[in-house]
Amino acid sequence: MAVVRKSRLPGCLLTLVLLQLPKLDSAHFEVMGPPEPILAMVGADAELPCHLSPNVSAEHLELRWFRRTPSPAVFLYQAPQEREQELMPEYRGRVALRRDDIAAGRAALRIRGVRASDEGEYRCFFRDNASYDEAIVHLRVAALGSEPHITMEVQESGEVRLECTSVGWYPEPQVQWRSAKGEEFPTTSESRSPDEEGLFTVAASVTLRDSSMDSVSCCIRNLLLGQEKEVGVSIPVDVTLDPDTAHPHLFLYEDAKSVRLEDSRQKLPENPERFDSWPCVLGREAFTEGRHYWEVEVGDRTDWAIGVCRENVMKKGFDPMTPDNGFWAVELYGNGYWALTPLRTPLPLAGPPRRVGIFLDYESGDISFYNMTDGSHIYTFPGISFSGPLRPFFCLWSCGKKPLTICPVSEGPEGVTVIPEAQNLSKDIPLSRVGQDSASGDTDTLRSKLISSQPSRGAP
Repeated sequence: MAVVRKSRLPGCLLTLVLLQLPKLDSAHFEVMGPPEPILAMVGADAELPCHLSPNVSAEHLELRWFRRTPSPAVFLYQAPQEREQELMPEYRGRVALRRDDIAAGRAALRIRGVRASDEGEYRCFFRDNASYDEAIVHLRVAALGSEPHITMEVQESGEVRLECTSVGWYPEPQVQWRSAKGEEFPTTSESRSPDEEGLFTVAASVTLRDSSMDSVSCCIRNLLLGQEKEVGVSIPVDVTLDPDTAHPHLFLYEDAKSVRLEDSRQKLPENPERFDSWPCVLGREAFTEGRHYWEVEVGDRTDWAIGVCRENVMKKGFDPMTPDNGFWAVELYGNGYWALTPLRTPLPLAGPPRRVGIFLDYESGDISFYNMTDGSHIYTFPGISFSGPLRPFFCLWSCGKKPLTICPVSEGPEGVTVIPEAQNLSKDIPLSRVGQDSASGDTDTLRSKLISSQPSRGAP
C-alpha cells in the first residue's frame, strides 16, 4: 500500500511565511466607503466606490454588493468569476465592476441607466473565509422635470385660474407662483403623483383676483439639485388698435378698442404700415415671447376675420391670409366658419360665438381660438416656429353698424380652459384669389374673397 507523506515545515519557517502574508481577518482589514452620498441623475450612470484598508489585493476574496439582504445581491463576485444568476432581477445587465482595480483592493460598482428606485443604501461586503467587513454607500437620485406648462381658465366672476403642470421630477419638487416683481403667493391646490418609473408629476393651481396683475410665473424647483424651471404667462393682454395700420374704410372708436367698416373712405396719410387693400387693422402690441390672451366681441355680425400675424406681413395688395404669408386666423363669412389654413379648413361649430378668446403661446408655437359663449375650443394652429414680433389683427369684410370690439377679459362668460390642442378636420377647401376691384373703395366689393361666391365641396 502506497503511503502519501505530508511535508511539514519547521515551526520557525512556517511562522516566517505567515508573517510575510497580509493578514485578512476581521481584526486587520476594513472596508471603507465615501463619507458623503453619491448623487446621480436619472438615466445617467452612477459609480459607487469602496476599498480595502490596507490596500491589498482582493482578487481571491468574495465581493458582494447588496441592499437590504445579502441575497439576492446587486452584484456578486466569487473568485474567479461574477455570478449574475444570483442577482436581483432589476440589476441584471445593469451593473459592472471596475475589474482592473480589484488588485489594488478597490471595488467601484457601476450602475447603468440610474432609476428613481435605485436610490438608497448599498453595502459593499468583502469576505475571506471567516474574515469579513462591509461599508455602507448612500446613493441619491435626482431628475429635472419638463418645462412647466400653464393652462388658464377665465371665470365668469372675472377671476383667472391658472394651473401649472410638469412631469419627470425626482425627488418631489417644490412649486411656487411668483408675481412679475418676484413676490410669492400661495397655491389654491397642489398635487404630486409618481408614475410607473417613480418620477413625479406635479400640478399646482392659483386663482388671481387682482385685475392689476398682468403677469405671473410658475417656478418648479428641485431642492436636491438646487435647480429650477420657470415659465411665465401674461394675462390678460390689454390689446388696442393701431390707427397707423388701419385700412381707410376702417374707423376706430372707444379709445381704439372698436373698429367698424364704413362706406366713407378716410383721407389718411399713406405709410408702409397701412393696409391698402385688405380692410384690416393691427393691434399696437407686439409679442416676442411668453403667453398672451385677449378676447374680441364679434356679436351677431357676419363677415370678420381675427387672429395673429407677423409684424412685417405684406400690407399692400391681396396676398392670401395664410400661415405661409404670416397670418394665423379664423374667419366667419356668411354662415360658414373657417380656419385660414393654406387649404381652408371648415369649422363645424356647435353654435355661433359672440365672443372669441385668442391665446398665443410664443415659445410653444401655438395659437388657439375659443368660443367664449360656451368655453369650447374652436381651432389651434400648433407647432409654429415663430421668428420676430407677432401682432393681433382684425378684418371686416362688410359694412355694418356693429363693430368688432376688444373687450375686458373680466367681463367674460363661463370659463375657458386655454390649452393648445391639435384640431384634426378632414375637409379642406382651396383659397380663392382676390380680384383687384377691392381697392376702388366700392363697399360692395369689400367682402371676403377667401370664400368663393359659389358653394364649394366640403363646406359646412
